Amino acid sequence: MLEAMQEHQTTIGGEVHHLPKPFLVIATQNPIEQEGTYELPEAQMDRFLLKEIVEYPSPSDEFEILRRIDSGVLDPDRHVASAVTLDDVKLLQDVASRIYVDAAIRNYIVSIAYVTRNPGPYIGEDRARYIKYGASPRASIAFLQASRALALLNGRSHVLPEDIRTLRHVILRHRVLLTFEADAEGIRSEEIIDQIFAAVPTP
Repeated sequence: MLEAMQEHQTTIGGEVHHLPKPFLVIATQNPIEQEGTYELPEAQMDRFLLKEIVEYPSPSDEFEILRRIDSGVLDPDRHVASAVTLDDVKLLQDVASRIYVDAAIRNYIVSIAYVTRNPGPYIGEDRARYIKYGASPRASIAFLQASRALALLNGRSHVLPEDIRTLRHVILRHRVLLTFEADAEGIRSEEIIDQIFAAVPTP
């Protein structure tokens, strides 16, 4: 998996297999069943662009799941026409890469990453002590890439500060790593991330 993300290839039995373009790596982690598995080291987690947390569905969503199962739409034999082609995806990637990001937005991204690594003067030493590691430069790159995609999805040709704020948890929750003390006190990374964003002036 990590070879695929970094080298765009995978090696099985000494044979190298180059991955198609584009490709996507998705990893799942079940917090209930981890026997015999090991958490990825911090540097490897950092390679993932986003980390989403999937909660239990609401009662109405769960009711809808049952309805869809009964309707047969989730049957594995059911074939669904592709919504987009690979060429469509490549085109969208190209368009997203050209979404305008102003220098003020870039400075905002860099400032946020900096504060995660030097939090004391900005959020106070009481809260800063909960941060074990701040975000690497990969976080800044992730904000740049993901905010462009979000702007495109919202029909804009430029990134807004709100795009950065919207993405703050999915980009930073696996990069702003907290201490054991924070975990013991029930402090979540999202709380610290929100305090960091409150401390950094919005352009």
